[in-house]
Amino acid sequence: MAQEPNGQAASAPRATPIVVAQATLRPQSELECEPLIRLSHRLRIASATAYRGLEDGEGPIFLMLLDEADLLEGFLPELRRAAPEAPLSVIREEAVHVSPSDFLRGGVLEPKPFRAEARHAAWVFAGGALGAGARLLLEGVGSYAIPFHALFPFGTMAANVAGSFAIAIFGTLLFERFVEERERMFWVLGFLGSLTTFSSYVQQTAQGWEASPFLSAIYGGSSIVLGLLAAVLGLRLTRRLL
Repeated sequence: MAQEPNGQAASAPRATPIVVAQATLRPQSELECEPLIRLSHRLRIASATAYRGLEDGEGPIFLMLLDEADLLEGFLPELRRAAPEAPLSVIREEAVHVSPSDFLRGGVLEPKPFRAEARHAAWVFAGGALGAGARLLLEGVGSYAIPFHALFPFGTMAANVAGSFAIAIFGTLLFERFVEERERMFWVLGFLGSLTTFSSYVQQTAQGWEASPFLSAIYGGSSIVLGLLAAVLGLRLTRRLL
């Protein structure tokens, strides 16, 4: 790290502040608001959001536009021509986009590169042992509780659906950087990688087809559909709660 003349460590360079403007418009109706949003998007305004003032849905509708001050102010004359009767308010303030620096222009965080190391193997093995044990337990409970488990393996389906839901949650947390590499190794690659199984699903579907094509087709199709629905649910639920 660089040193100041007095011997102290120099601080990291700060991001350059920019002036951001927010324009709030009050259209007369939702019908008037929709073309204004399309106009904003066509002229590449960074953000255009419509909302109502009250939670009961009966309040006035507002359109909030956000962008760098010079770009937004250049758009205001056209906005006034499109909605001459709508009240308009504009505020300006300094903002610092730390990461990414081009946030308003659609910049995204670059994912941290992953490097496989020997120390990761222990976490994968530990999670894999628990995941395989959990799948064995689910399949055992399914075979005990379901008389026709050999034709319709509920245990494997439950493991794959639950794993799809959990992997979607961890995938979202990884993207948002709430989960470290150690948790990824243990839970995603280890535990959930062993809990879910595509090979057993294919083998059971093929074996079930010989005994009952109807049940085998239901099992094969429902496993894919339920797994996909579980993943979508986990993704949306996690994003809503973050």
